[in-house]
Amino acid sequence: MAAKLDLDLDLDLDLDLGSRARSGGGPRFNSDDFPRLIPAPFPNTLPLPTLDYSVGGWDPELRAWAYVEEFIASYAAPNTAVSVVRAAIYTQTVFPVPNRNGAITGIYKPLTTHDLALQVHGVLDASIDRADRSLEILDQASGRGALRYWTGMLRIDPSKDRNTFLLMLVARKIGEYVAMGLKDHFQMRRPAQVYPLIMPLIDGPDTPSFPSSHSLQAHLITGVLKLALTPAVLPVWPPAGPPPPPCANTAQALDVLADRLAYNREVAGVHYRMDSLAGQFAAVHCINQLHGLPGGGPFQQLVAAAKPELQDMH
Repeated sequence: MAAKLDLDLDLDLDLDLGSRARSGGGPRFNSDDFPRLIPAPFPNTLPLPTLDYSVGGWDPELRAWAYVEEFIASYAAPNTAVSVVRAAIYTQTVFPVPNRNGAITGIYKPLTTHDLALQVHGVLDASIDRADRSLEILDQASGRGALRYWTGMLRIDPSKDRNTFLLMLVARKIGEYVAMGLKDHFQMRRPAQVYPLIMPLIDGPDTPSFPSSHSLQAHLITGVLKLALTPAVLPVWPPAGPPPPPCANTAQALDVLADRLAYNREVAGVHYRMDSLAGQFAAVHCINQLHGLPGGGPFQQLVAAAKPELQDMH
């Protein structure tokens, strides 16, 4: 079970920065013995700290949640991020949309039996790349391995480029939040559950297939990093060629990485092409929402703080 959870990028795309090592990892004395261990007399007052966790020392994996709250609150009730993105998906004709209720109306491409056969055939076609990509797929299936592709590409050192790395973690958590809500609505079965002869390269997570959380999170991470470039590069939908200069090389490399990671899940046999595209579309919506947050808010301040760390990107 532990190995299966480690393979679930949907639920665990994280990078351990050695917090266990920092905590010491061993037992300490029993504080019940304080009368014998604490010098007497105990002071009546203690000086207030001059530093707080805003200066550093906060585990970025947990600190990221504070930024997720701003994203969630940016939608006017009764709307939520999930409900708005879900409604937007029902306007798309670029990919088939599974509709388990059969009652949604709108301009979209409903999934038919023929479409599903084409989607399964696409998964089978993608499997020809398994031999070439198997090690990469296994590496990216774990949270630690997946994030290393972005940090390695841009030479991001989590201990030095803290704002950039925190930005990536914020995107990961927002992607997880939105993806799980969408999956709960669409409830689409995984490819091998529809056509068992696919024989996936890895065990897919116990979550619905549509949309791909790997794709959503990958394109979100790429998207927020592109916001931190100078000047910022916004996503377009549908994708339309290489990004413009002056950061065309970096932006294009980031797009290629997100597309490749998403496609690798199709190669592995755990996602359809429509899952990958829907995840990318949802990420574009989330990035535009984040880009529109108030300039003095936490997220925009984080983007501004990350820009100097990516200033040499072209």
